[in-house]
Amino acid sequence: MATVLWLAGLALLFLFCLLGLVSLIFGLPGTFIIFASALVYAWATGFTAIEWTVPAWLFAMAIAGEVLEFVAASVAASSASAEPSRRVTIAAIVGAVVGGIVGTPFLLGIGSLLGALAGAFAGAALAVSSRGGTWRESMKIGLAAMRGRLFGFVIKSAIAVTMIVIIAAALL
Repeated sequence: MATVLWLAGLALLFLFCLLGLVSLIFGLPGTFIIFASALVYAWATGFTAIEWTVPAWLFAMAIAGEVLEFVAASVAASSASAEPSRRVTIAAIVGAVVGGIVGTPFLLGIGSLLGALAGAFAGAALAVSSRGGTWRESMKIGLAAMRGRLFGFVIKSAIAVTMIVIIAAALL
């Protein structure tokens, strides 16, 4: 019976880890789902299978993933311009959030990621053109904002995969 419970616990742990990884596509904080899964499993096993330091590191990685995603998305729009603008950065962030919400119902939820990318582009491009920028400058900065948002997603996804590998290594 103990073996069945142990296997069920492992299956649930990795199921929730995969759920956290997939949830990143929908713009959800999947790194925190992975952290919470490891914490619950560690607690349920009396911190014998996974020691308390592992969830602590996973929590730090989850925070780092969120911060790096935000920073990559916001810095890219500002760095593409000759004169960085807080307004362009904020417009790219707001555009990504709105685009992610609007895109969620499309393509089985994957539209959330695509909407966030398009929203970052549109927000930055509109902010540049509204201050009198040229069409070319608007496109350049909009594309930079979109690349930054995509780069932030890739960074956060890599951190999530690393978190799952750390959990697997801790269980060996």
